Amino acid sequence: MTTQSQAESRSETTGRSFSADTVLGFAVIGCLAAGTVGIMKASSMERGVDVLLCLLGSVVAFGAVFYIYLGKR
Repeated sequence: MTTQSQAESRSETTGRSFSADTVLGFAVIGCLAAGTVGIMKASSMERGVDVLLCLLGSVVAFGAVFYIYLGKR
């Protein structure tokens, strides 16, 4: 019976790991998209403060991607 329960726990762990990887993948894609949109939006702004804040948000979004990848390893 222990062999069967060990196999079940391994399959549950694998399923949860795949789910976590999928969620992290979507988070990375979302952060990359947000950073790209922020840079594109900053190019059409007139005031310097607005551009600075938009670019700062983009840097934070790209930084989140690096944090996710470096924190995962």
